[in-house]
Amino acid sequence: MKSIRQLAAPEAPDWLFLVDESLRVRFMNRQFGSYRSEDVMGRSLLDFIPQADRARLEELYRRVLATGEPAQSELRFPNLNNTLSHHEHRVMPVVDGGVVRSLTVAVTDITERARAESALRESQMMLQQDTLRTQARILETMREGVVLIDSTTHLITLTNATFDKMFGYGALELLGRSIDPLFSMPALQRKRFERTLRDGSETVEVMPVEFECSRKDGSRFVATCVITPLRISESERWLAVLNDVTERKRLEREIIEIANREQQRIGSDLHDGLGQDLTGIALMLRGVSAQLGKEGSAARLDVEDVIGLVNNAIESTRALARGLSPVSGERGGLAAALQTLAARASERYGVRVEFNANFDEPLRLSETSATHVYRIVQEALTNVIRHSRATDVTISLDTVSGELHLRVDDNGRGFEQPPPDSPGGLGLKIMRYRAQMLGGDLVLESGPNGGTSVRCSCPLEGSTLAGPVATEPDSRSDPQSPSP
Repeated sequence: MKSIRQLAAPEAPDWLFLVDESLRVRFMNRQFGSYRSEDVMGRSLLDFIPQADRARLEELYRRVLATGEPAQSELRFPNLNNTLSHHEHRVMPVVDGGVVRSLTVAVTDITERARAESALRESQMMLQQDTLRTQARILETMREGVVLIDSTTHLITLTNATFDKMFGYGALELLGRSIDPLFSMPALQRKRFERTLRDGSETVEVMPVEFECSRKDGSRFVATCVITPLRISESERWLAVLNDVTERKRLEREIIEIANREQQRIGSDLHDGLGQDLTGIALMLRGVSAQLGKEGSAARLDVEDVIGLVNNAIESTRALARGLSPVSGERGGLAAALQTLAARASERYGVRVEFNANFDEPLRLSETSATHVYRIVQEALTNVIRHSRATDVTISLDTVSGELHLRVDDNGRGFEQPPPDSPGGLGLKIMRYRAQMLGGDLVLESGPNGGTSVRCSCPLEGSTLAGPVATEPDSRSDPQSPSP
């Protein structure tokens, strides 16, 4: 900090003024621009301030006189060559007997500094503009559709050309519109996804989701989407990046249907081919055994042992056949298959498994879709038995307003231990994939009274594959049968 003596020196780079309570100049250390000492002394310092700044500077002087608190301000003075000089005014109170009697005003020419700062700001603005233009070019050349959404109103604030083309709209046509009509997401999936986004931080990692989208002309397509929460200018936004995966989903569905048909064919061949052959062999061996018994041959016991092995092979073959095609309209449909699955799990593992079905309309599901539902329940049961230490499991299957609702609840450990979808496990991923193939979504969460709750909802279809609920255990299904 410069001393008053240094500031007052005529050769000092700063101008120093001493003004009284009426703001009249009582001292100045050197000529101020074109104003000499005799031109300034005794006059108000405000007379030498540009008219536009006088009121502001007078208010600053009066405040320092009243409060005794130093202050400063920056002024711009026009020059003869139509340029501006920048001056910094630093105002200090002069206290006598505890009362502010006058002010010292130090004025520094900061023109060069101001010009340097202005040049720096312009350079930064140009850099920001270049960055924005580069980002815009990147957005426009991306093959993925990109949309920025207001998280509160769901209004679209930005789209790229790929997104506009994906939905059949022109440039800027979607700005200001709601995103809701474009995305068709099951209610369960939408609630879970929005809760994840709202509860997470800006660095939250959100898994990709798949759902149907609606174009401007009413046609629909399937997209995979990753949505990331962002904070822009104190406002919450969602950045969504979409890929049209309609063709991939069609091919995946065809592959799964081909695999299901092949499994059904293999199951049929096992049941009607190998199973029948083994049954014929067992009957022939019984004839041989009877003949050996008449002859009193000791070989009869060996033949009986062989018959037992053949019968075991027949049961194994039938179990494999049923595992490859667990759901069939001929055997009572999905409800009967799940009832049998629950009964067999209770018998084998000592876990009480209860199945409840409540249909307010026919269960319209194709055999392929019903098999997906069965496999989801089968995988959930397997996870309960392997990981949860549960003693009670409830499987619920309901139809409400054209949707199928599935729940598998247990009273086990919940998420104390790593869940079955932890890194290295495929259980939950496969279950969720099957739910997406059904056009729905799957949620795994802690139950209200502990344990784990698996919930799945999906739309019903046109074909009917229901059947009565089986009331007696059926040995034709097995919870450990292989799932594709």
